[in-house]
Amino acid sequence: MRRALISKSLQRLTSKQPNRCFSNTNISLRPQDVEETTKPPSNHHTKFMNPIVRELWEQRQATKERLMSLTDEDSQTSGSGNLTELTAKMMKKGTKGQFAPKFRHPSESKTTIDYNFKSDEFLREAYQSPGGTMRFGKVLEDLDALAGNIAFHHVVGGDDVMLVTAAVDRIALRDIPQLDKDQRLSGQVTYVGSSSMEIRLQIHELKDNDEADEDEYVEHWLEGFFTFVAVDPATNKPVKICPLVPETSEERALFELGALKTAKKKEARKRSKSSVGTPISAETVQMEQRAQQLLEDAFPLLRMPSLADSNAILMSHTQMQNTLIAQPQVRNLSNKIFGGFLMRRAFELAFSNAYSFGGEWPQMLEVDNITFNAPVNVGDLLSFNSRVIYSLPDGGDLDDITHHSSKPLVMIEVECYVMEPEIAKAHLSNRFYFTFVLPTKETCRKVLPGTLEEARRMVQRMVADEEQAGLGKGYLGQYGLESDGK
Repeated sequence: MRRALISKSLQRLTSKQPNRCFSNTNISLRPQDVEETTKPPSNHHTKFMNPIVRELWEQRQATKERLMSLTDEDSQTSGSGNLTELTAKMMKKGTKGQFAPKFRHPSESKTTIDYNFKSDEFLREAYQSPGGTMRFGKVLEDLDALAGNIAFHHVVGGDDVMLVTAAVDRIALRDIPQLDKDQRLSGQVTYVGSSSMEIRLQIHELKDNDEADEDEYVEHWLEGFFTFVAVDPATNKPVKICPLVPETSEERALFELGALKTAKKKEARKRSKSSVGTPISAETVQMEQRAQQLLEDAFPLLRMPSLADSNAILMSHTQMQNTLIAQPQVRNLSNKIFGGFLMRRAFELAFSNAYSFGGEWPQMLEVDNITFNAPVNVGDLLSFNSRVIYSLPDGGDLDDITHHSSKPLVMIEVECYVMEPEIAKAHLSNRFYFTFVLPTKETCRKVLPGTLEEARRMVQRMVADEEQAGLGKGYLGQYGLESDGK
């Protein structure tokens, strides 16, 4: 009886259904195959972004459209030095920089935008966090959007150039303000290499006399450095951009600092690409010894957990993850997924990770480093993987950042992978590092590696943070890894 009922049910399920709503022939295996996803963003797509991001992108689009609308007759005065006219001519004729200026000054790229929280109720609501402060994840999106505008103005908006966010060196916070005061976000280009440029961004509280005293120094509560690279959209290869000529002593100092950081990055990339037969440096040997020492410290947790330190925890036990599909509403003006969106999602996962690890609402201190290894396309399956890369139970010294002295610090690593289920593979798109403080805790658990790979990654991150200019966190000291004379 039961078998007869099952047989009839199977027959109904497998029989032809001419009135089905869906047809297998209309299903696309990959969203990228649909023509709509490859079209340029519409005039409405910016409405899905933050109010500040939307305003910045609309300003950039308006500038580009205004330049493109100029007639040839309007731009014949190439000897007048009118940058707008020269730009229009370059864009319309496709001369690839023939009429572009020979150099730019940092002040020419300076851009500002205000958060008018006191008068704009919608803006206050859009940026409000559960604690009543500015929602930092949205601030990250604004920073990336403003940096993109500044980079756009520096390269004079050439049609044959695509600007991509290459890295974020550091975003340091003194504090995160409440929403009862207006704020100003500003930035400008500080260093230019062959095809890359460094952009310095700051946010400070607006005073009543800010409009009158525009040049007066105001102490900022956030400072960050973004690196953009200009590439050919057809080949994805870097292209040369307009050089930068600093004018003031501060601009020259920032330019020299940018050159120093660029040289260190090149040296680090060269070390990471060492091939078979290349002599191993003393630094590499020392880092390997430190990794082995960390594994020895973790031995009780791995093999005799009942005898292990109750204040220690394995790195693998601190992991968190979330997965999502990259939707077209968060693409940028180049039709790729907006880098600021990826930063916000990574930060919010890192914050949740620090919260669950520390047992209290953490305070964001800084974004230590972000790398953009590969672009993310609309329809990509993204996997964000977060973990506590290490912690400082006794606290640290971040010099210019307040409200954290002697309080435990938690360092979070987030990796973003683009998953490809069709071929059962994945590739790394981004890597993010965040530092949080536990403001009322006296200590926290010490994180230890469970594998040699984890130990190496931990030491690499500690050394990178120790080398960061102006920081005295004492990472290696608290783990007993400092070497003599170092």
